Formats: sequence, C-alpha cells, structure tokens
Amino acid sequence: MMNLLQHDQAHHLKSDFNNNCCLDLAQQIVRIRQALNISQTELASKLCISARTLESWERGVRHPSSSAQALLKLFIKSPQFVLENLA
Repeated sequence: MMNLLQHDQAHHLKSDFNNNCCLDLAQQIVRIRQALNISQTELASKLCISARTLESWERGVRHPSSSAQALLKLFIKSPQFVLENLA
C-alpha cells in the first residue's frame, strides 16, 4: 500500500508525463499544420473545435482531453486522412 509521500510522488510523475506528452503533441500539431499550410481555423473546423481551443493546445496553455488526444494522434500519423475525412 502506498504511503502519502509515494502517492504524492506518483501523482507528480503522472502530471509531469501528461504535461510533457501534451507539449510534444502540441509541437507536432504545429509542425504538421504549418507544413500543410493550413490555418488554426481550418484545422479547428476539421476537428470540430474552436480555433481558440486549438491555439491554447498548441501553446500548451490547455491540454486536450484523452479523446481529443487520440484524434490529434491520428492527425499526426495521417494528416491527409483527417483533412479529407473529417467535417
């Protein structure tokens, strides 16, 4: 059974991992979006989110939900598929 200190350390590690994961995800989104020469507004429309939400994800101000992260990972792996088949 975890003591309070171990629980706190595990929580911080998980939080650090999630933040780093989201930052890496954000950097990849920006890189791919710019390489495809599409605006935040265009990509946000395809993802059915506001451009402001996408901007906050890209800047690391906010983090996407787990379901949004899954969709973003699909965009990273196959950007053309997402652009052609969503919204």
